[in-house]
Amino acid sequence: MAEVLTLTEIKEYLRIDGEEENSLLTALYAAAKEHCENYLQAPLPSEVPMPVKQALLILIAHFYEQRTGEDIPKVVYALLTPYRESRW
Repeated sequence: MAEVLTLTEIKEYLRIDGEEENSLLTALYAAAKEHCENYLQAPLPSEVPMPVKQALLILIAHFYEQRTGEDIPKVVYALLTPYRESRW
């Protein structure tokens, strides 16, 4: 299955050149994707709405820039909430 974001898209969003950070960015993407899937209570399909992609990018940037455990920006949840599965 194709990934929601490519490494190139992530690097463009973060304005990162070079390849030194590739393994870190790949790991941060995996963590952000898992976090979003847990919040949405569903796996991400290969084609997702733009707000979900934006939430992923913001979350990856947050993980990249804030490495000491700061709270996740509320905008991530604002972007994801309309797509959250209801499990009632």
